[in-house]
Order: sequence, then C-alpha cells, then structure tokens
Amino acid sequence: MECSEPGAIRDEELLAYSAGEKVRPAVAEHIAHCERCAAQLAAYRRMELSLSGKLYRWDCPSPQTLGEYQLGLLDQQQASAVKNHLRACMRCAAEVATLTEFLANDPWLVEPAPAVEQRSAVQSSPLNNHVSAQRVKQTLRQLGDQAHNEVRRIVATLLPAQPRLAYQRDAAQQITAWPRRYAAEDVNISLQLESSPDRRNTLQLIGFVSRKGTTLEALQGTPVQLSAPAHVVFTQQVDELGNFVFSALAPAIYTLELHFADSIIVIDQLPVTAQD
Repeated sequence: MECSEPGAIRDEELLAYSAGEKVRPAVAEHIAHCERCAAQLAAYRRMELSLSGKLYRWDCPSPQTLGEYQLGLLDQQQASAVKNHLRACMRCAAEVATLTEFLANDPWLVEPAPAVEQRSAVQSSPLNNHVSAQRVKQTLRQLGDQAHNEVRRIVATLLPAQPRLAYQRDAAQQITAWPRRYAAEDVNISLQLESSPDRRNTLQLIGFVSRKGTTLEALQGTPVQLSAPAHVVFTQQVDELGNFVFSALAPAIYTLELHFADSIIVIDQLPVTAQD
C-alpha cells in the first residue's frame, strides 16, 4: 500500500500525532484520507502500548527490596535510595503502605525489625531467633504477591443526569445522553463526547478526573485505557489539569479503565455513538 500523497507529511509528524502532540492541521487531514498513513499510525500506537507494558515501573525497587526496607534489612545507602524513590513514586508508596499493614497484622512479626544502624545486632536479636530466614523470605513473597495481584477493580456508577424540563428526552434517549458523570468511592469522572475535529465520521471522548483528598497535579500520569470488543486498545494519561482525551474513535461500546496505584476504576458499556 502506497501513501496517497508521498512527502505530504514526515514520519516525525506521524509519531508526534500518535503521541498526542500538536501538529500541522494538514497532518490530521492527510491521515483522514490516506489508508497507508492511517495504518502506520495504528502500528505506532500498538508499539507504544506494547512498550508501555514492558517498561511499566522498570525503575522501581522490586517487591522484595520494598519488603526488606520495611523490615529494616537494607544498609543505610540502600534504605536512603528507597526512601528517596518513595517520595516521587506514588505507586511504590502505596505498595509500602500495603506492606506495612500486612506486617502489622502478621502474628509472626509482632516485634519491630531492628533499625538500620543496629544491623550488627540482628544475629542476636529476639526477632532473628523467633523468625527463621525461610519465614522472612516467605513473608516477602506474600507481600509482593499481595501488592501486585490484589489490586481492586471497582466498577464506577453512572450518576443521574441533571433535572430537565417537561419536554425531557424519553428513557431510551437518556441512556446514551451526554455529558456523563461517574463515581467510584472517592473518584469522580466526567465524560463528554464530541465529533472528532481531525477525522470525519469519528468521535472524541474528553474526560476529567478528580479524587477526594488528592490534588490534580498528583493525578498527572495516571494511565487511562479505552478498549473495544474488537480488542482495539487505546492508552492515554491524565494531564496536570486532570484531563484526558481519546480522539478519532470509531462508534462502538467501549470499556474505560483508570489505573491507580491501589485500584482500577472501570466504566463498562460506555456507548461512544453519534449524538443527535
């Protein structure tokens, strides 16, 4: 398959468009009618999703390292490095909070671990005599499994639309009415659907996320995933203002997921269809 207008856009512009960066209007117009470039754009997005999955938290300490940090088994330099990382990584901070709760409720670890400065006394400490090395390893393994495999999936609830006048739409029309508001525990999500400005016969989903007790800046970078029954998956991130945008969507019933450190908020059966 050949490009309909060879040289009309550069590969760098196609990559920038795939990343959601601002490009020349001509780039979007070209992609809208060029099958070859549209296919290349889809390939770039699939590659980005694959890389995101493989590199997810690549620079974070392992679950065992976090466990050893909580048990006071790291040397001063390692403990300082983990402490600095926890200040910047909310996912690891949430994981450590989970580990702390686990340790507090473990009957085998009723005594606190010795401080880093007292590591020389570990061999003779009551904790060391009471808990075998095998038990410590088992505990760390359980902590890692709990932190990584027990992330809660919470289905968001569609909130009632604002009251309308007597000529309000019938029930069937209200089911697909926009804008929409969802709530899941302390998370609120507002969604709006519009015609996509850069491609005909497609739609654009605009979202705003807020969380009680959390600043919008702290939500920046939260992964947002939009998937369709045909196994088409799009991934974006919440920006510094709490917004995210999915452009050039084909009409379909989608599933939206927000991946927080401690939970995944799910919106099922999201009808992305043309509005009257």
